[in-house]
Amino acid sequence: MHNFEWNLPTRIVYGPGQLARLGELTKTYGKRAFLTTYPKKEKRAWILDKAISSLEKEGIEVVLYDLIEPNPRVTTVDEGVARFLESRAEVLVALGGGSVIDATKYISSTAYNGGSSWDYVVLAYRKPRQFTGSYPIVAVPTVSAAGSEANAGGVLTNWETREKSFSRSAYRIPKVAIIDPEVIASVPRQVTADGGVDIFSHLLEHYLTSPQESEIADRISEGLIFTLMEHLERALENGNDLEARGQIALCALLGWSGLQALGRMGSIPIHYIEHQISGHYDISHGRGMAILLPAYLEYFAGVRTERWAKLARRVFGIVEGDDVKAAKELTRAVVTWLKKIGMHIRFSDVNIGSEKFERMADDIIRMYGQEDGRVPGPRPMERSDILEIFRRSL
Repeated sequence: MHNFEWNLPTRIVYGPGQLARLGELTKTYGKRAFLTTYPKKEKRAWILDKAISSLEKEGIEVVLYDLIEPNPRVTTVDEGVARFLESRAEVLVALGGGSVIDATKYISSTAYNGGSSWDYVVLAYRKPRQFTGSYPIVAVPTVSAAGSEANAGGVLTNWETREKSFSRSAYRIPKVAIIDPEVIASVPRQVTADGGVDIFSHLLEHYLTSPQESEIADRISEGLIFTLMEHLERALENGNDLEARGQIALCALLGWSGLQALGRMGSIPIHYIEHQISGHYDISHGRGMAILLPAYLEYFAGVRTERWAKLARRVFGIVEGDDVKAAKELTRAVVTWLKKIGMHIRFSDVNIGSEKFERMADDIIRMYGQEDGRVPGPRPMERSDILEIFRRSL
């Protein structure tokens, strides 16, 4: 277990109906709000209407920016920066899933620091520009997935170069996160399932790849995985189950908050690989992770057998005493779960072939490779490893 510092500065406001408090919770940070969200859809228009009503009730002027797309793009974010500066808003309100919240983080911090949002993302072939501040953000997640509402991270896509990367900055961690199960209950079943796999992958990666041992982190991660799997099945069966929706939302928030990694830090190899899939094909992050998970778990099972075996036994009830055999059982257990929630999918299920495998593998090495040209993972990944995971996922 290594030394650590951990702080969760975001004020968490939880409960059905808490969206009505948006104005009350935002007015501390300013009287003009830049509200970012997806393009309006009639089925969920009530959420936006209620958010605007709550803000205006508290005397807050609202400037709407409803152009954020899934896998938010540099061009959209940079346009948002220009509009935010023109609006002279004092606070940003992010109403949406991880894409909206991530885009809002980049708008907030890039507006404060200048340049293009792409200047700040992590890329191995250049030194990223560093943020020195940001404008305050209030986040209202409408999807349980990325946990962006209470962390420093943010993912961004450069559609022109087909690159997708991330950055982290404590300056732009949201000041407030409103977790309202009634809002989250409005998302379709498929979005719920995609988000569930996203949460699962967050909890899985650090657990499996960390070179340090931290029993507290392991038990927190295991508890969150148990809670996620139990309540995801309930939410998929009944989308209006607010208790299940709320539990999943808390798994999303805590699962990428740093709490799940206290005393041990791992790497995120599946994320590195998936970023380029959704960067090229614009599929949801959760679906991309579902495609890659079985092949990744199977391919690397023999590298960190003790970690694979520990997760298999503690979470999936595998009783095999031999670590090597138990590690192999983890893949089968995860596949069984993915089938149960309708997320056991391959590239062919989303009409993706092998045409771009070589280019995507090159991109991953170029963007995330270390000095030796390999990408962090359970063991450093070479180009051939990435291609093999792609091929096994066809």
